[in-house]
Amino acid sequence: MNLTKSLSDRQRLLHTAIPEGRELMDIKNDEEINRLYFDRDEDAVAETQRKYGAYLKKIASDLTNDRRDAEECVNDVYLNAWNSIPPNRPNSLKAYLTVLVRRAAADVYRRDGRDKKIPKKICSSLDELSDIIPGGDAEDEFDGKILSDIIKSFVSSLSERRKFIFISRYYVNRKTDEIAKKLQVSRSTVAKELAEIKSELKKRLDSEGYSI
Repeated sequence: MNLTKSLSDRQRLLHTAIPEGRELMDIKNDEEINRLYFDRDEDAVAETQRKYGAYLKKIASDLTNDRRDAEECVNDVYLNAWNSIPPNRPNSLKAYLTVLVRRAAADVYRRDGRDKKIPKKICSSLDELSDIIPGGDAEDEFDGKILSDIIKSFVSSLSERRKFIFISRYYVNRKTDEIAKKLQVSRSTVAKELAEIKSELKKRLDSEGYSI
């Protein structure tokens, strides 16, 4: 079955998400839920919602501060999970869904960019930027907190476009091609901007006594 991203698809999936009485049954583990996705069994969505629904709503609400946006994000998570598993087979379904809900929230801010600002809380943590920040002393808890604050301050200073690019690449781990498609620009344009952003971040870190 090939589900498209439409309101009717989301409503149909969620309408049958948790049949009466199912909430009393044992919650399936991640591998069992993965198996349902690979079998193209729509119970996969029901089990995902039953196990992680409350968690996803909390994350989406915290990121968007808007009930309708949060609901849209969570619905998109279920649909995107259905459309991406398979081929993906996440070892940690919770971690995988967390990435999906953060992507959905970033998309909401990108879509409504003229009316909303991407908040600091959607910016990456120190661990999630481990591929572009220095190690060593940064592992110290206090030093790491300072470094994290520097990075968050840097991200908040970027234009909304570059903030979206940075968050998409380093926070929700989107590929350059995916970001380019979202922005309707070429891959090389995104790659160039990423290089420029990293160069600016390096200068900021250097000025604060850190080196990449």
